[in-house]
Amino acid sequence: MSENFVVHTRPPAKLNLFLEIPAKRDDGYHEIDTVMAAIDLCDELQVQRTDDPTVSLQANWLPSRNEIARELGLPTTESPSLADPEDALFIPTDERNLVVKALQAFRQHFGIASGFQARLGKRIPAGAGMGGASSDAAHAISCAAQLHQVTHHHQELHQIAASIGSDVPFFLPMSCENGQQACMGWATGRGEKVAPLAISSDFDPSETYLLIAYPPIPLSTAKVYSALRIPKDPVSSAKFRQALQSNNREQWESSMMNRLSEVAEEITPQVKDLLKSLWKSGLETCQLTGSGSACFGVASNFENASRILNALQSDLTPGVLLRLARITPTAAPIRTERS
Repeated sequence: MSENFVVHTRPPAKLNLFLEIPAKRDDGYHEIDTVMAAIDLCDELQVQRTDDPTVSLQANWLPSRNEIARELGLPTTESPSLADPEDALFIPTDERNLVVKALQAFRQHFGIASGFQARLGKRIPAGAGMGGASSDAAHAISCAAQLHQVTHHHQELHQIAASIGSDVPFFLPMSCENGQQACMGWATGRGEKVAPLAISSDFDPSETYLLIAYPPIPLSTAKVYSALRIPKDPVSSAKFRQALQSNNREQWESSMMNRLSEVAEEITPQVKDLLKSLWKSGLETCQLTGSGSACFGVASNFENASRILNALQSDLTPGVLLRLARITPTAAPIRTERS
C-alpha cells in the first residue's frame, strides 16, 4: 500500500474482571490468571507511512487536556503543555510511548526502510490499569500491518506485541470458535498467553453496563507487584469462566476478584475510599482493574447505571474521572482512506 494512505482506528480500554497472581517467576515477572474484557472507552489513532525512515508521534487529550484536567480537579492553563513530565496528564511522544516502540519494532522485525507518522488522541487515563498504552501499541501494530499488507493473524505480529508488553497481545484480533470477534480473553503466563473466551450465546456483552472511576493518582505497576504477597492457595479463574460460559450472572459477579486490590489500597488510601463510594452507590460488584488506580462496578441495567453515574458526579467531581462503558470487541476495526 503506498504512502498516500492513512489508517484510522479506535483502541479500546480493558477491565480485569478476574485477576489472580498464583506465583512469582524466576525471570522476575509474576504468573497471572486473568479474564479481561475490552470496553468502549477508546483512544483515537491514525498511522501513515512516510519516506523519512523514522517514527514520529503527535498526541493530545480528547476533547482537550483542560477539559480532562477540570474533571480531575487538576490545574488548567492558558497554553497547556503535553511535554512536561511533571504534568499529571503528560503524554510522552518518544520511545516511552508504546505506539512509537511498537512501530519501531514492526519496522525492525520486517526490515522496512520507510517510516511512520502517528497521531494519538487519548481518552483512556494512564496509570489506571485499563491497558490504554497496551491497546494503543497493539493497534499501532495492526495499522502498520494494514499499510504493509501483512495479514492481521500473522503469528509474527503476536511476537512483536508480546515483546512490547504483557497486555499488548490481548488487543490483537481474536476470533472465538463461532467465528465472532472476541470481546473477552483469558490470559496466563505473564499475560502474553491469551485465548479468546467463549461465552454463552445468551449473554449479550453490550448489555453489561460498567461504571468506571479514576482518581488522578497513577499507580506504578512495579510498585504494586513488588508489595504483593503471593497467596498460599490461589483462586482459579475456572469458576468465573464457567459462569460466563453458562450466562450465570449471579455466579460470575460473585466470582469476580482482583488479588492486587488490597495492595493498591495500602499504597493509595484514595483507592479504598473510591471503592467504598462505588459500593455505597448501589452498583452490584465493585473492584480495582489491573494494578489500578481505576476502579469499576457492574450495574444491573442502563437506567440504574445512568442514575448512579449522575449521583456520583455530584459527589465525586471534580476529582474523579467517571465514565459509563459497555463491553466491546478487543480489536477495533481499521479504516483506510487516502491522505
